[in-house]
Amino acid sequence: MAGSSEEDRRKQVARFKKQSKHWLTREQELQQQQQAKARKAGRIKQRHDDWSADDDDPAVFEKIARPGRERPRPALSPAAIEGLPRGTVTAVHAGRVEIDFAPARLASAMVNDPEQRLAVGDEVAFEVTDGPPRIVARLPRRSVLARPDPGNEHRELVLAANVDLVVIVVAAADPPLRPGLIDRFLLALQRGGAAPLLCVNKVDLLDDAGRARLALMLQPYEELAVPVIRCSASAGLGIDELQARLRGRTCVFAGHSGVGKSSLLNAIDPAGGRATGAVRDFDGKGRHTTTAAMMRQLSDGTRVIDTPGIRALGLQELTRDELQAAFADLQAFAGGCRFADCSHAHEPDCAVRAAVAAGRLSAARHGSWLRLQAGDDG
Repeated sequence: MAGSSEEDRRKQVARFKKQSKHWLTREQELQQQQQAKARKAGRIKQRHDDWSADDDDPAVFEKIARPGRERPRPALSPAAIEGLPRGTVTAVHAGRVEIDFAPARLASAMVNDPEQRLAVGDEVAFEVTDGPPRIVARLPRRSVLARPDPGNEHRELVLAANVDLVVIVVAAADPPLRPGLIDRFLLALQRGGAAPLLCVNKVDLLDDAGRARLALMLQPYEELAVPVIRCSASAGLGIDELQARLRGRTCVFAGHSGVGKSSLLNAIDPAGGRATGAVRDFDGKGRHTTTAAMMRQLSDGTRVIDTPGIRALGLQELTRDELQAAFADLQAFAGGCRFADCSHAHEPDCAVRAAVAAGRLSAARHGSWLRLQAGDDG
């Protein structure tokens, strides 16, 4: 037995020595990792050099390009774009857009560069090909309706571009009117450059007391010279006035789900055939019946864009100057505050809070100021 145990020990020592030949110290392991990285970097550089050297050779370009994918082309010069046909984006899909242009009126076009991040209303230059037209440039925007991109808080998601008028649609009831969302829209438009129109739908659902409450809620906006239209898509109230305000302009309808955007658009554009739906019974919130922004041109030259309903409108970080410009009604009292930098939240001798307490300033507007100042997107 003793001899057998000794033999086993010799075999174990031999196996250990054989395995240990392949073991590395920590320094050797790091050195191997650095060498592997250097070899990989060399291969990537070689591929880049090969690509760059052959970039002007169409045959080599086709051989290198992956099937179904195309390397983004360099930006065209202003002179090159000047000679290209133009169109307006009427709908955006994955990898392609619908464009409206003369004489074809409507065509599906391929997007050359996904980083263009096109929006409905964008004016684009395109190339005519044997297949679908190819978008090669987005022209400068004169106005936008935008919100922070949910996938990237440092980037804006443009909901509509080059609009003259943003129709902020709210409901007098079912779902209840939320002034905070109106205030956020006004701030977004202040940044984006389009004019606002406040459209209050479903006024036929209110009794006398409800109409009195609505008048108080709308008074601050009317005092700020924001145009306000009271209407009802179902009862046909205010539709003629709404059409007159929109005539000949590019307009986008935006607001909560369930406030009746699609119903209003059907009232002014019966041929549009947009789906509509009631609010949900269990929480009184709207249903999403519009799933993507779409533009239609009406017979009187009006262009209307319908957007999906939103629960809340987030905003990029606001400056105090932007807030003050959007809340001129608060600023009318702010000069009486003890402190020049008063936040109107907790400081003593605040003339703004005193005006709210005295009923001379809307408590809802003051509440919106406080939430926006605190960076609350709710």
